[in-house]
Amino acid sequence: MKIRPSLRIYFFASMVVLSSAMAIGYSFLSVNYFVDGLDKGLNGIMLKLTQTTQVKAGEPKDIIGFTVASRWEDMPSIIKQRFSKPTEIGLLHKRKDQSSMFTLPENLFFVVYYPNELGEPRYVSRIMLEKDRPTVIANIDPEQRMLWIVVTGLAAIVLFAFFLFMVMKKIAKPVESLRGWAKSLNQANLQQTPPDFTYHELNVLATLIRSSLLSAHESVEREQRFLSYASHELRTPISVIRSNVELLNRLSEKAPLSDKQQLTLKRIERAGLTMSDLTDTLLWLSRNEDQQSSPEPVNLSDKITSLSNELNYLLNAKHVEVVLNTQQERLITTDATACHIVLTNLIRNAYQHTQAGQVHITQQGSKITIVNCSKQDDAPKASEPSVKPASIGYGLGLQLSEKIIKRHGWVYDVNDMPGRYEVVVDFS
Repeated sequence: MKIRPSLRIYFFASMVVLSSAMAIGYSFLSVNYFVDGLDKGLNGIMLKLTQTTQVKAGEPKDIIGFTVASRWEDMPSIIKQRFSKPTEIGLLHKRKDQSSMFTLPENLFFVVYYPNELGEPRYVSRIMLEKDRPTVIANIDPEQRMLWIVVTGLAAIVLFAFFLFMVMKKIAKPVESLRGWAKSLNQANLQQTPPDFTYHELNVLATLIRSSLLSAHESVEREQRFLSYASHELRTPISVIRSNVELLNRLSEKAPLSDKQQLTLKRIERAGLTMSDLTDTLLWLSRNEDQQSSPEPVNLSDKITSLSNELNYLLNAKHVEVVLNTQQERLITTDATACHIVLTNLIRNAYQHTQAGQVHITQQGSKITIVNCSKQDDAPKASEPSVKPASIGYGLGLQLSEKIIKRHGWVYDVNDMPGRYEVVVDFS
């Protein structure tokens, strides 16, 4: 399962890792500064001894644990084994016996070279052995000491993480409230003033969200009103066009029209029918959700046969065969108006965009499959609206039908293959 990225978790983990890295880094830096300070102090004592101690060749002196000699040969043998003869003035050489970086050194060895005030060479060494250290009864075992250091470090990280979590919780609570408020916005409470989310930035963001949604809501309302008004206004001229076409058809029976006039009249008739169907679709979509009609029994077989006959004029002068395969006895309960609009657009689509071939319309229960098999490879498809006058407006009809299907939650599937276009819709 893929884990979704979270800004809160990312920030929390980043802060814990950063603070832990800084704590560990500063701990090592503090240890380094501490050891470097001890080395400088030891080096200063050695310098003072070289300037104040009088030694002769072959007679080194031991002063408070330091060995001072004028010749390298007079240094203790263990120092000569550990170091080569130093030549750089004032450079402290150090060696240590240590089992690991997390334990204290067992044995320490130091040596430095300085000339005295007369320019005579002086070598000073210091040996710190484990066996020579004083025993302290209350001393903690080195392993226990390291364990306590690790426990203390982890406790500090856990404490920091706890306080960081509390701070994030205090900051995240208003953000969660903002998210819940934004998710609960609807047409009813959108007009209300946003609540106080503690922080100024969140209040500004809430105001912007409300303003944006108000603007979008107003735009949708304007579009719905325009669709409703335009559809109502278009019904009258469309009715006039269709009635006059019928009148011309009746007059043509007495005075036959020429072939060109008859073709023009058919085009006007087809355009009027298409405009009428699109107007009905726009009117249906412009209605509010609470105005939708109640489900009612629909005989899909009769509906398909009726629409196929009504739209048969789209196949005039085409070599197209229509094959219907329906179940006459099956009834479904659905929104009859929406079902009628969707089927009208889908069947018109298949008829308009098949120039030669077959159109198969199959109904199985509430499932309808429409397949147009075209014999022309370059024939236009349903997803590519043609520019011919007979199919003007179909692209809009297709989009409106998809909106209707989505609103009702019906199953809708399209399979586009060379020479074959299949549409499946299930009204269950």
